[in-house]
Formats: sequence, C-alpha cells, structure tokens
Amino acid sequence: MDNSGSSKPSHDSDKSVPQSPVAFGIECEVKLEVASKSDLLGYLAVLPRPRRWGMQLNCYLDTPGAELRSAGISLRVRITPDHARLTLKQKRGRQGATFRTEETEVQVPRPSAIAWVVDGKAFDLAKMPGFEGVAGRVAGMTLGVVNWSLTRRAICDTEEGVTIEVDETVFPDGHRDFEIEAEDLDPDKAMRVMTAFAVMANITLKPQTRTKHARADAHKGETPFVIPEGDPSGAMPCGLEDDR
Repeated sequence: MDNSGSSKPSHDSDKSVPQSPVAFGIECEVKLEVASKSDLLGYLAVLPRPRRWGMQLNCYLDTPGAELRSAGISLRVRITPDHARLTLKQKRGRQGATFRTEETEVQVPRPSAIAWVVDGKAFDLAKMPGFEGVAGRVAGMTLGVVNWSLTRRAICDTEEGVTIEVDETVFPDGHRDFEIEAEDLDPDKAMRVMTAFAVMANITLKPQTRTKHARADAHKGETPFVIPEGDPSGAMPCGLEDDR
C-alpha cells in the first residue's frame, strides 16, 4: 500500500496496543559497506542460499523538535509484508565496524503500526513495558514519522554459525546504498566469516561508519514511503526501484 502523503486511509488502532513479550539486551552488530549493487550481488552469489528474504520499511519516530534524536535515542517502527515491530535503541557505541546499542524491541500488530505511520494514531507507550522512559520524555508532544528507509534483505546462515544479512537500502532522496551485517556476540569471528566470503567474491568491503537511521538523516527528501506488501524477494516497490 502506498503512502502518497496526501491521502490518509483509515486503519483501526487501539492506543493500548497489545504486544508480544518485550526483548531487551545489548545488540552487537558488524556492519560493512559494499561499493555497488554488482558487488552486493557478487557477494550474495557466494553465500549459502538465503534462508529467507525481507522487505523492511523503517519509520523513524520523533517529536517536531527532535527530542529523541538530541538525546541519542532512536525509536523505530519496522513494517514488513507480514509483521511489524517497535524498536528502541539508546546508549550507542561504535568501534571500527562493530556497533553496540541497548535495544528494546516488541512485536506489534501490523495494522496498528500502519495506522501510526500513515494516520498518526500513535501507540500509548506509557502502557508498553520497556518504553515508559521514552513516553515520559515525549509526554505532551506529538510523536510521528520524521524520516524513513526501505531495505530489501537476504538472510543467509553460514556453516560457521554466523548469520549474514545482505542489504540494499533506499532513502527519501532516492539515494541507495549496500551493506552486509552480522549480529554476533563475537564480532571478531563475524568479521572473519564476512571477510572470507568477500575474498571468495573478489570484492572489497569497508567498515560502515553510520547506522541506517543516521544515513536516512543525511538523505532526507520528498519521496513518500511505501508500505511493503507481497513477496519480499521481489524488486523494490514501484517508484523506488533502481532504474540504472
């Protein structure tokens, strides 16, 4: 479903949105930048067959005065063709290509997530365990979508036990980039495995220096986001495909 920015389709939404158990912990990810789509496809070709594909709309939420961003907090609604999640990230750190952050995440009803990002029917964060602190920080302020990114992702499991995610991401100004990620408690091991496949593919990888949220902030634009539907292994949604 397209969000044209001009029409506001109606969605049912209960402000006390029911949710699955909250996941809380330290996320540790290795992120590496890929120079081009051809290099990304070459890397994907030497990986094990993807276990699954994903098409993820990431909507970054904040107040008009950027209350969360100024505090180093990222609040994101992620919508895929079949589910949605609300994620809070804070206390971020980076060492080389390794990103660490304190993460709180909960699955939310997809129609309710769409109702928030399209119609502005926000969740009642004060009633959601793990999100009370954010609710207090933005109390009395409007909390809505300030930016977005859309990622087409292949998820590949390796024999070494490291799961590698291969991403193509498009941003509101039309810019797109390519990266690979691996979330693992042993980032050195993850780096070794990711690098070994790069050698097989004969491509060069560089440490990623910014999160997708930060890259979205650098590539703001007027292009409206699109709600992912259908087969996530297909092309980018109409209007966001790569014409090159």
